[in-house]
Amino acid sequence: MLLVETRNMDVTIKLPTLNQKDKTIAEMVVIMLIEEWPLSPKGIYNRVIRTQAKPVSFQAVHKAIKKLHSENILTKKEKYYKLNPEWLKQITSFGNQVAKDYEENEVNLKDLP
Repeated sequence: MLLVETRNMDVTIKLPTLNQKDKTIAEMVVIMLIEEWPLSPKGIYNRVIRTQAKPVSFQAVHKAIKKLHSENILTKKEKYYKLNPEWLKQITSFGNQVAKDYEENEVNLKDLP
């Protein structure tokens, strides 16, 4: 998972690396919940093992789910998990701010030494 920290915005954002070949279990959990939600730990596990080439235990998936929940990346209602809407808003806000900064401070690469 890519960790993004910035000085201009008071936020730390963890982003899944979507195109990386060897994803972490936490990244797989996030990707499964991007595609379908809400899911129980068992539902997440079943989807992860269908997409992983390497064997993954239920315990490892459950541990990743708990960690993501403790980091407020996931929310839980009863026994079902989904991505935290506030986390998604932070990602959107971060992306919009970076895009705005790039537009406002356009540097011509030809002018660089």
